[in-house]
Amino acid sequence: MDSVLKTSYSNFEVLFVDNASTDGSVDFVTKRFSAYKNLRVVQNEKNYGFTEGNNKGIKEAKGKYLAILNNDTKVNPDWLSELVKVAQNPQIAAVQSQLLVMNKPNVLDSAGGLVDYYGYHYEIGRGEEPSKYTQSREVFYGKGASLLMKREVLDKTGLFDPTLFMYFDEVDLCWRILLGNYKVVYAPASVVYHASGSTTSTLQLRTRLYFYTRNHIVVLLKNYNLANAFKAIAVSILFEARNMIRFLAKREPLVSVSIFEALLWNVCRLKQTWKQRQIVQSRVRKVPDEAIRRQMLKPYPPFPLYLLFSRSKYQKEQQ
Repeated sequence: MDSVLKTSYSNFEVLFVDNASTDGSVDFVTKRFSAYKNLRVVQNEKNYGFTEGNNKGIKEAKGKYLAILNNDTKVNPDWLSELVKVAQNPQIAAVQSQLLVMNKPNVLDSAGGLVDYYGYHYEIGRGEEPSKYTQSREVFYGKGASLLMKREVLDKTGLFDPTLFMYFDEVDLCWRILLGNYKVVYAPASVVYHASGSTTSTLQLRTRLYFYTRNHIVVLLKNYNLANAFKAIAVSILFEARNMIRFLAKREPLVSVSIFEALLWNVCRLKQTWKQRQIVQSRVRKVPDEAIRRQMLKPYPPFPLYLLFSRSKYQKEQQ
């Protein structure tokens, strides 16, 4: 918070959104930073997760640019001005900072994200030297740890999907931004330090995989045309079935159960997801899937070997 309030941008406000915490965060922030008149605290009555938690802040904010920051980040003074500078292009709707590992600033946390045809996402440059990623570039999605977006575009595409709660939230929102014929860009001159996973690492593996699996299917069904959605979801279900077998073999049956529960959730909630899909396809979509797929990684190895081998090495080569 110290670093954020010392941001060098000339006209900005800070909204501290508290998701019904019980550790005294609100009292600490209110007392410690009471001198800052551009700081407002938004207290939620319950934990809305990453998605609706951010939405609450966005709805309270006044600016035409909306920058979201994780609570485990520290920023350089000019982080915001560099994001706004890139966002001046009318075709650019979202801009991600260069994210460095908090305690290892010579290691990159993220230079944006890519997605393959089946909807599995991959963070560019993770664990590599920042010097390799000093050029601005288009990406499929921006990581929500530090992401600036234009309000005028969000008015057309919608905000974060509150049903996702966490995981795939940025992918879903940026996919809609791309469908609206806008661009998502990585801006290396905006530097933010991120203690990645400091919140989600406290969750059990079964909880993380439940939300990851559940939301992955939702995003595919909402944003693809029907033909591509059917193909991608079919392969994804096979992929998750393989994972259930793998965890059973590792004697972790509860993890397998959570994956099955995630798939079942999508079946039970198909009607609601279909309504969301109709909104995306009728009101948001301006470009065909072919245009979106040009910005995707090609899945490798090809199906059905895709179900057996890791994608990570190929993805690093193709990014």
